Amino acid sequence: MPRLGYHLWRTRTLIPRNETKLGVTSLFSIKVYMNMKCLQLSTIILPVIIALMVYFLYTPLPPDLKQKWAIQKQFAMTKIGSVIICMAEHLDYGSYINISRAVFDTVASGALNQENVTMTDAMFGKVPVTIFRPRTANDLSPALLYFHGGGWVFASTAVLAGGIADIAEWLNVVVVSVDYRLAPENPFPAPFDDCVTASVHLLHNGHRLGIDVNHIGVTGDSVGGNLAAAVALRLSEDTTLPKLKCQILIYPVLQAFDTKLTSYMENSYESLHRESIGKAYLWYLGRDVLKTSEQAILSNNHLTPALKKSVYYKSLVHQNLLPMKYRRKDTPDETDKINMTFAKSLETLLINPYIFPLMAKDLSKMPPSLIITSEYDILRDEGFMFAERLRQCGVKVQHNNMNAVHGFFFRPPRETFRYDSMLDTLNIMAKYFKQQLK
Repeated sequence: MPRLGYHLWRTRTLIPRNETKLGVTSLFSIKVYMNMKCLQLSTIILPVIIALMVYFLYTPLPPDLKQKWAIQKQFAMTKIGSVIICMAEHLDYGSYINISRAVFDTVASGALNQENVTMTDAMFGKVPVTIFRPRTANDLSPALLYFHGGGWVFASTAVLAGGIADIAEWLNVVVVSVDYRLAPENPFPAPFDDCVTASVHLLHNGHRLGIDVNHIGVTGDSVGGNLAAAVALRLSEDTTLPKLKCQILIYPVLQAFDTKLTSYMENSYESLHRESIGKAYLWYLGRDVLKTSEQAILSNNHLTPALKKSVYYKSLVHQNLLPMKYRRKDTPDETDKINMTFAKSLETLLINPYIFPLMAKDLSKMPPSLIITSEYDILRDEGFMFAERLRQCGVKVQHNNMNAVHGFFFRPPRETFRYDSMLDTLNIMAKYFKQQLK
């Protein structure tokens, strides 16, 4: 009522005294009508704004997950970036992949602010690498070959320099980061071949760079962990090279056989969605990213009936490899019609151990292994499976499962913040690698 009285007063003061009663009434009605429309509009817009703010700023997280606010911030930035990428793609600024790379590089890259570590670019054959050397390292230093994550499609040494420098500084060893070719322009085997080429080059020529070739290990996070395990598997078969001291795998991608593991179904967060990993598989395998193909992978209908009955399903990715609490309670619903043409095209790729190391039937020659998994990560279960398979093959394994989501090891060069789980992992790595050098 006070608001209505105000409009009535304004109307009477603005209308000349000689205006007719009808004119005053009409103008008053118009103003009331306009205010009612504004009120109606605000009741629509305000909930939309609130809903958008909730969507961007809040993601439901497990109650016992640590550093929730830092994770919420990371997820909010990821959501905002996704909207920007989608808008730019619809406005024809480029392809989804190229726009994503540009946004990712712009946000994450920058000059390394770490005085205790030097960076030197080099070429190992035709493969570009960056050598991170702590100023306190020995003249003949142990080394780790590092392969970066990013879904085989994104990222580079420059983008992830902060985390790589942390490894060098915490462990006080040289870290050689490999900038392998990226999919989808260069699907398997190109990234894998680059990683093998760089690894063999270092094992042959490391002494020229002040590196002890008898004390070299491999490491990587996410798909970098995938490549590290694949390289370790390949080099374990070559008796002419110095043996790797260890492999350190940080939430690695190890299989695409069963995408209905418990961790896949329960832990799809902004840091790694099930849909995202489905696209990454297709890009790395050199297949077109079609909705039908993605759906086939995510519903386990990318396997031929023969593969579903094979030894691979029965032993290499079996639920018995998991702790009881992670085992699937029910048989997954796989009643969708299988696209046999698509499934047949993937058959040999899905069981190739250089693409998915968990599919190797014999892991007995693998080096001692440190495996880091995240409790709230879709890749958790395959990390547990790999650790158990390595143990069954007689390989010494240390496995640490962190209270974290996927991507906690990501630290761009300009960023100073580190998750507690990243600091814990660096300390675990430092202690473990020192033990392997004895």
